Amino acid sequence: MKILIIGGGAAGGTAAQFARKTDRKSEITIIDSESHGQYSRCGLPYALRGMVEDESLVEFSPEWFAKNRIEALYGWKVVSVNFSSRKVYVENDAEKRELEYDKLVIATGARPWAPPIKGMQTGGVFFLRTMDDLKDIKRYAGNISKALVIGAGLIGLESAESLMEMGKEVTVVEFLPGPLLAMFDRDMASMVAETLESSGLNAMYAHQVIEIKGNPVSSAVVENRESGEKKEIETDMVIVATGNIPYTELFDGIEKGPKGHIRVNERSETSVEGVYAAGDCTEFTDAVTGQSVPMGMGTMAVRQGMAAGVNAAGGELEVQPYLGTRTTDLFGVRMAAVGPTEDNIKKSGIEVVSGKYTGADLPEYMPGGKVTVKVIAAKEDGRVLGAQIIGKCAPWKTSMFAEAIAMKDTVRHLSMLETPYSPVIAPTLDPVSIACTMVSMKLRRRR
Repeated sequence: MKILIIGGGAAGGTAAQFARKTDRKSEITIIDSESHGQYSRCGLPYALRGMVEDESLVEFSPEWFAKNRIEALYGWKVVSVNFSSRKVYVENDAEKRELEYDKLVIATGARPWAPPIKGMQTGGVFFLRTMDDLKDIKRYAGNISKALVIGAGLIGLESAESLMEMGKEVTVVEFLPGPLLAMFDRDMASMVAETLESSGLNAMYAHQVIEIKGNPVSSAVVENRESGEKKEIETDMVIVATGNIPYTELFDGIEKGPKGHIRVNERSETSVEGVYAAGDCTEFTDAVTGQSVPMGMGTMAVRQGMAAGVNAAGGELEVQPYLGTRTTDLFGVRMAAVGPTEDNIKKSGIEVVSGKYTGADLPEYMPGGKVTVKVIAAKEDGRVLGAQIIGKCAPWKTSMFAEAIAMKDTVRHLSMLETPYSPVIAPTLDPVSIACTMVSMKLRRRR
């Protein structure tokens, strides 16, 4: 059997690995326009600041795939796909080839979305999506003093922090009225904004860049979206972090969502027989709303890649519905969330009750820190639908909520859950328990 995988990132590389684990004899081939092997895109901002070496981001090298009898066509580009004849047409700078397959895995990922800004083609304007982008930015940033980042999402803010670590004066311009609004509701996002401000980051919310001047860049014109007031900001470099769009234009005749993402089921199967898809090019079922939503997290890319590889090779593996578990650390403050935001849950038609608790992450007599826990529950039955946490313990507490959402657990049950206690580790009443008690009490009062 011939298994062909388009894309060698987290989803495609993982699909190849698990196809080989499932079937030791199949011919497995990866087509990858890059040449670095499977590497961590999420680690790019940290390599930018020098926290890790560029090469350490490579998790599975080209040599690793070759050793495991997985052929990788690095530097090749897919030109077209014919699902009826089960053929993929590829080319590089020197030649063209026609590849046949029995099973196909699409793991093309996404590419950065470029907003319609005048002067975007100017020298000194970058995206941070690939290893080559990283190398280009590091070379350029060595001789500049001021940088502007467009977008206050995860990549934008992590890149901004890295540039500040490098000694640059950084301004972030965000279209929305606050940072990380795809991750947090406004009340929690305002806490993130306070962290950024106290760290010295100049952030302009509800603003948009309308023009980049100079070649190479020397300034940017920024417009206040509410007042229309314009301001010109000096900058030596621009990093654009305004989101991604799926790389799926080549795949006609396959079911896609409204933004072009390929729709897959729990087996990572597409609407075309024998064709699987995984990672940022897909959309999948949300565990809370039941709606099909775009993927964009490395955690899901790997899990979908596992399912695609195993099932393409004749095995059986299913992916659980999407929880949206995400986390980061900005300027020494950890933050995490799981499930849709409260606003998005309401938009799906589900009535909710939420509560927020801020307290100590250790007993009051111990030298600990503060943690804020926001919990969102269904008004109908108290099921946990989402959680947002800011504080040192945020990633681990969020994992508790991820399990609760997956198992359809309630805030009432979580409020009485026996959690570990030690004066140097956690208080007797965990902040999660207290936040869930608050929501549970609200639910009782409303009935």
